[in-house]
Formats: sequence, structure tokens, C-alpha cells
Amino acid sequence: IAQPCATTDAAVCQVDSRRCEWVGNSCKVRPCVQYLDEKTCDHDVGCHWDVSESPAICSEKYCRKLGTEAACNNDMKCSWNSADSVCKELVCSDVADQCGCNARDFCSWDTENKVCKAEEFSGCPPMDVVVVMDGSGSMSASFGRHPHGFYAMLEALREW
Repeated sequence: IAQPCATTDAAVCQVDSRRCEWVGNSCKVRPCVQYLDEKTCDHDVGCHWDVSESPAICSEKYCRKLGTEAACNNDMKCSWNSADSVCKELVCSDVADQCGCNARDFCSWDTENKVCKAEEFSGCPPMDVVVVMDGSGSMSASFGRHPHGFYAMLEALREW
């Protein structure tokens, strides 16, 4: 079996652009593509299961691709984690000041509680939601592109 991305030709490398990328003068395997299912992919904090591709593929998270502290801090969706020296997705609750919060179009400042919240939740009062899932053996079987039904249900809930 031929090794993926084992070429010295940039054009050949780009043919398999889902798994390979041309870096400098060599073809490299993209981070995270070694994970072949959602479960193993999501266990790596730098990876996410990308369902915008068909078939779905494990790929590196957007902010992780930025690499440097300067590039990370220049992107409003990301924040630099000094402890780990990695760029991560910004969570609105991590923004401590009103100006920084309102500068991001996906965040909104809660003046009553003096916290930054995700825009989609800023006007909503807290609410409990109960979801009941089938626990039968069929849920542990493969479910479309998911390793089992529970992952499929969780994806549906996340999209909701």
C-alpha cells in the first residue's frame, strides 16, 4: 500500500488535498486525517469532525491552523492560549470587557450580569431542556456516517 502524501511533486500532492498539503518543498499529511471516525477525531482537542465535506473527514480546528500568536490574536474568532502555546477558538465567556465583547459580532455583552455571552443566547433566559433517547441495541450500531446512533443524535442536537 502506497503511503499517502509520499511525493515530491507539488501538483501530485494537491490531487489529494483532503489528506495532503504542500509545505515548503515537501508533501505532508494534514493534521488529524489519521482519525477515521468521529469518536477518535473528537478525542483530539486540536481536531473536529468536519461534516461540511462529503464524506465527512477529521480535520484540524480553524484556529489551530493559524499557528503563530500574532496571526491568532488578529483573528476575532480565536484567542492565544499562553499556557499551551496554541491558538484556540474564542469562547465569548472568555472575553472579560464590554468593548472586547461587542467588537465580536458573534458575542453580546450582558449589562445586568456583566458577562460576555454568545449572541444566540444573549436575549434568552435560562431554560432546561430534557431529551429522551432510545437506549436499545440499535443505537450502538452504525448510524449513517456515525460510529453509532448516540453520536448521530448528539450531532442532530448540536445543529438544533
